[in-house]
Amino acid sequence: MDSKREEMAELTASLKGRLTSYQRFLIERELKTIKSGVTGERDSAYYIDFYFRNSKNWAVIHDLRLEHMDQVAQIDHLLMNRLFDIYVLETKNFSYKLKITPEGEFQAYYGKEYIGIPSPIEQNKRHIHLLNLFLKHHDILPKRVGISIRPRFKSFILVSPKSFITRPPEKKFDTSSVIKADTLRTRIDQEVDKKKSLVADLTSISKLSSSSTLMETAKTLARFHKPIKMDFKAKFGLSVS
Repeated sequence: MDSKREEMAELTASLKGRLTSYQRFLIERELKTIKSGVTGERDSAYYIDFYFRNSKNWAVIHDLRLEHMDQVAQIDHLLMNRLFDIYVLETKNFSYKLKITPEGEFQAYYGKEYIGIPSPIEQNKRHIHLLNLFLKHHDILPKRVGISIRPRFKSFILVSPKSFITRPPEKKFDTSSVIKADTLRTRIDQEVDKKKSLVADLTSISKLSSSSTLMETAKTLARFHKPIKMDFKAKFGLSVS
């Protein structure tokens, strides 16, 4: 993962300068958001690495930022197996209460009330869409009989094991992709069990790649990572000293 230490240090230092009350509010909020994000991603990475990091059947990439056609996908965690099932994982560190409405709206509890937030489900859909375009454009996936393997994408939203999630009835809105980070292995095992009957299928067998091919593919993708340097002075209207 890219370190956020420099960003946090820069924001902390800027709080010592002359700021308006609104600038101070924005910077403190930004700092809190970064710290929360780092904690959430680190915790999720622990559960992912515990089971998958040393497996010959899986490749793990954390904190992958891809740029394609003036668009960006910031993927928190990516899991890829030898059948090129690709799990795109978005981490949200909602430490306490999270509510999902029957209309698919997300609300997080801050202080004394619920506040609307962007849907991480829709956010991850956009990441997967761009990732798919990126893989095709750069011809990254291995080929069978001259044709690139077609990946199967799966989206999960990982929240803190401490979170309390209020969900609508499944018939109203499907929230099965929103899971607690410590249950990821169980959910993936369930997905794999569903496909066990397909392993004998000629299509699936033809897609099964070697561990070395999987790792080389993952390394190729990871080399496209584009870290970003935030310009906080411009973002918060700070004077340049």
